[in-house]
Amino acid sequence: MRKRFLWRGMGVVLVLLFAAGCGYHFKGKANNLPKDIKSISIPIFKNETTETNIENLFTNALIAQFVRSKEFKITDVDKADAVIYGVLKRYSNDTLTYSGGGKVSQYRVRVVAEVTLVRAKSKEVIWRAKHLEEFEDYDASTNTIENEANKEKAFQSLAKFMAEIIHDRMLENF
Repeated sequence: MRKRFLWRGMGVVLVLLFAAGCGYHFKGKANNLPKDIKSISIPIFKNETTETNIENLFTNALIAQFVRSKEFKITDVDKADAVIYGVLKRYSNDTLTYSGGGKVSQYRVRVVAEVTLVRAKSKEVIWRAKHLEEFEDYDASTNTIENEANKEKAFQSLAKFMAEIIHDRMLENF
């Protein structure tokens, strides 16, 4: 009985040692960007969609994500080592589901973005996501004001989620 417990304990230790030695790391903890990049700037995203003002949501969400991570100093373009440029390329707001009475019960808002990290001085591209596409679903309402509020919440959630994806992929160099 005691030997079995000892063997199990040794097995757990070996698995942990193997995991530590194989380069495994937790999501969002790696920074594979060049070491000379200590500060970044994130100008307002360019909005090529028909939806007004979403560029501010997406820009602010990305800034907030980088502030939370504390990996870089966020600064003005003229003081930054690198700049993150974002372009919101496409947007759609499609019916997702109908209720039993044929009324819309859910919508899906989808955004396609292009995000590029460049060195501030040389404009050398360090990282790029040409086609980052994500979506968020929200409940429909017969009340126009409530429906727009639900859509706004969906955009906020989508912007936050995309900011996390951009941050993690950029730092992990995927």
